[in-house]
Amino acid sequence: MRSILTASVRNRSGLALLATLLVLTVMAVLVAAAVKASMTAVRTAGIEYNEARVFYAAEAGAEAALSQLKLALQDGFLADGELENISPPALDEFNFDSFSVIRRGAAVVDTISDGPYAGLYALTQNVDIYSLAADDGGNAAGVILDAKAQAIPIFQFGVFFEEDLEATNGPPMTFVGRVHSNGNIYLSSANAWYLEMITTPNKVFHNRKDHNRVLDGVFIFNPELGDTVQLDFDSRTHPGAEAFKAMSELRFASQLRTDAFDTDSLRLPLPPGVPAIELIRPRDPVGDGDAEKSVKFAWNADTYVTVDLVNTTSHGLGCGAIPAVVSPPPDLPTITIERFGRPTPTGGELCAMFYWNWSAFYDGREDELKDVLEIDLQEIDNWVAGDPNRAMELIYIEFINPGGIGLYSVDTRNAILDADVDPAVRLRKGSELPNRLTVATDWPLYVQGDYNSNDKKPAAVAGDGVTILSENWDDDPYNRPEDEDFEMCNGTVSYKNPCPFYVAWAADWEHREAGETTVNAAILAGHWPTPCDWIETGCPADGSSTWYHDWYGGGIENFPRFLEEWRAGGDRVVFHYKGALVSPFTSQQTTGTWNGDYYVPPQRDWWFDIDFRDPEKLPPGTPNVGYVVRTAMREAF
Repeated sequence: MRSILTASVRNRSGLALLATLLVLTVMAVLVAAAVKASMTAVRTAGIEYNEARVFYAAEAGAEAALSQLKLALQDGFLADGELENISPPALDEFNFDSFSVIRRGAAVVDTISDGPYAGLYALTQNVDIYSLAADDGGNAAGVILDAKAQAIPIFQFGVFFEEDLEATNGPPMTFVGRVHSNGNIYLSSANAWYLEMITTPNKVFHNRKDHNRVLDGVFIFNPELGDTVQLDFDSRTHPGAEAFKAMSELRFASQLRTDAFDTDSLRLPLPPGVPAIELIRPRDPVGDGDAEKSVKFAWNADTYVTVDLVNTTSHGLGCGAIPAVVSPPPDLPTITIERFGRPTPTGGELCAMFYWNWSAFYDGREDELKDVLEIDLQEIDNWVAGDPNRAMELIYIEFINPGGIGLYSVDTRNAILDADVDPAVRLRKGSELPNRLTVATDWPLYVQGDYNSNDKKPAAVAGDGVTILSENWDDDPYNRPEDEDFEMCNGTVSYKNPCPFYVAWAADWEHREAGETTVNAAILAGHWPTPCDWIETGCPADGSSTWYHDWYGGGIENFPRFLEEWRAGGDRVVFHYKGALVSPFTSQQTTGTWNGDYYVPPQRDWWFDIDFRDPEKLPPGTPNVGYVVRTAMREAF
């Protein structure tokens, strides 16, 4: 019996051991499976993580290319070399062996369909950005970003300001045309009507900038109502983005757009760091790169006129106003003309079209006698005579200025009664232009009388400041000293010492009555801004009107400038204007502040020239502003 029991126990022990071994085996299998599953999950997670990393790297490469594309378009033009130079970012652990920015199709004139610039046209170039990123582990991902690079001709805007825009007109003003400022916009007037969209990437203030005054006569067109609606709110009363957007939608169907709408700045057509005033500056063969050469008026001119005020010539050998105002006559600047692949006027032909006039007239705002290169557009028309090979379509004027009268002879100083050289350009007899025409200089420019009013052609004027002289303007006897004053000043003028007779004359100068005048041309010029907002801490204005006559920049209503009494018998004289008003910079030469004493403002009949919405009717040399829009992004397989 004992042996049987012993055997039974042994058998049960063997079964237990076997069962234990079986359980351990199963557990081992389960543990191994769990470990394997865990390792697989880790590896899978690692793969997904690495794939996500390379995808985001590829996306970052596309975004970097888009940013560079925006910079390349700042001059309004995409060159092949600019596209080739767009490069991927430097990211540790990733390489971009497959990366390219490629044009898709030809550039086309395209109407912008949405956003704040909807309705404008642009020279549109479709661009594909290919960005493929890879890491050291063999993981790779790619994206394709589609974008539109749009060059928008700047003269499509009725008003375009790079800096703060102030609109505080006195006499009634109705303005047709898009209004844009890259700075703030100040709207305060008793009688102003804006019939198209107003945009800024900054703020709109229903107030003056120079002092605390709100006038409730500003009206903005609501296309849904078909009528204008009064402006009664601004970025201070509704500082929150959603609140401002809601009011703009309610009042104006979103025709007034600020940073609350994420409105973009429009990039001026120059490389980063290059000031906007370079648009009107002379050619600089050393300092100007390809981007500057592609947009500056001076480099695009077919007629380049140089007025050398340092190396003068005798009166008999130069181009000067006749008769001379002093005897013996003063020396004259040397005037030369370059034409690029076109016939060049010489001798008497040149002097009939371009001639010099010392102390030509008095500018009451600047408080100085202007020394003027006169441009006789009737004479240019006679010389061109309809011959397209002779056409002068973009005229640029460069002055080589001595900065003083010290090097001049006594006879020449006698003709400069205010003892200072104040160069300027004046366009005369321009009621009918010889051809489509842009005239540009980096000095003050004056337009006298009707301009482009007959048989209207695409036209523009560009200068440091632009002043309109009416049909009634006459240098003699009202707007310059009499010949006798010149004679009495003989020998009295020296550096910084003006003629005493001139000083007395200027103190008694009074503006004269203007005549109804029409100008049809885009104007690109500097303006003189109000220095700071009266409400800002540290601004010297005290919120009152104390600073009004000394400090106010003049606003859009004094861009262009005026010098006469635009009033006859109590009625306002009308200034008819059709064009585009563009101010990308602060004036450097025309720095006299607005004060209201040197003129009486006109009745402003101002309209945007809708012809500029046709690309074929833009003035020669029209600058573009660059705008880049992403249209799609997808994964590349």
